[in-house]
Amino acid sequence: MLLRENSRKYNSFVIFSDDEGLSWSEPRELPAALTGDRHVAKYGPDGRLFISFRDTTHVSPTKGDWVGWVGTYDDIRNGTEGQYRVRIMDNTKGQDCTYPGVELLPDGTFVTTTYGHWTEGEEAYVVSVRFTLKELDERLAGR
Repeated sequence: MLLRENSRKYNSFVIFSDDEGLSWSEPRELPAALTGDRHVAKYGPDGRLFISFRDTTHVSPTKGDWVGWVGTYDDIRNGTEGQYRVRIMDNTKGQDCTYPGVELLPDGTFVTTTYGHWTEGEEAYVVSVRFTLKELDERLAGR
């Protein structure tokens, strides 16, 4: 379970259960790449995780924005940064955004949906973004 850190003094935390939630490990701080609020995760067809959330990293060019993280369960378990993190959309009003839903379609397409202030000076509205992990991989390789 990924946990937000409300005092904003630390990164987000993770806890683990090996008995279907009857007991939990002590909270452990996550790397900066997974620091945020309202994490929602789905496994992709290749076994990697996609996690959608609002970035609350202490120092980040995407702070307050809607971001996605790609990595493995072992990255989370081992406390490593993961494969990469991407800005899904730039929120234009502070940190008022992102209670995401994430679905995986049968063809391997992710659909993630949330609200935010995506247009400067306008009220918040809801958007959905569709992509595959292959498309994200290729986009990041072309940077």
